[in-house]
Amino acid sequence: MRRVPDFDELIGSDVPGDERERLRRAHDLLVQAAPPPELSPELDLVPWPDESQQPLAKPIHRRPLLLAAAIATLVGGGFVLGQATAPSSTSVNAERVVRLAGTKLDPNATARLELGKSDAQGNWPMVLHVKGLDQLPRGGYYDLYLTKRGKPIVLCSTFNAAGGDATIRMNAAYDLSRFDKDGWVVTRQPAGHFTPDQIVLKPA
Repeated sequence: MRRVPDFDELIGSDVPGDERERLRRAHDLLVQAAPPPELSPELDLVPWPDESQQPLAKPIHRRPLLLAAAIATLVGGGFVLGQATAPSSTSVNAERVVRLAGTKLDPNATARLELGKSDAQGNWPMVLHVKGLDQLPRGGYYDLYLTKRGKPIVLCSTFNAAGGDATIRMNAAYDLSRFDKDGWVVTRQPAGHFTPDQIVLKPA
């Protein structure tokens, strides 16, 4: 049985509260996900650059490395954070469409979430088409969340927008019956803000 890594042991005690909660959510998702496949023997034999074998010069790099490892594991485990493309370049054979409208934080924004048919493993292809979302200052981004009782609970995608149209293709493996009907919202996450409390798009 594989040992589940202790969150406090990985992160330490010097992380600010908001960032700590965000990292804990990512940690919980990693714990629930199956481990990624092992390297093939051919890849395992590829030589690494000499500098990669050197110890880290400063302990301060520990947290970014943990974050990079977490992101790599999420992608390897099937959690897709989202990829923005040209508006007409991607679509799914939608079996369900959820329309989102802007809140008072961004009243001119709209979105359409297309859900395709889940595959045999329970993965749902999804495409989010957004219009009019404000471009956030450097370091900011948007999150797509599933909600329960109206509250953002599970992160589905992270993406950027530049005030025009954007299309974000993603995949999710959640049991949608456990969440609100049409229960998706988009939150605004300015740089350094990690709590999903700034909802800019909600079901129309």
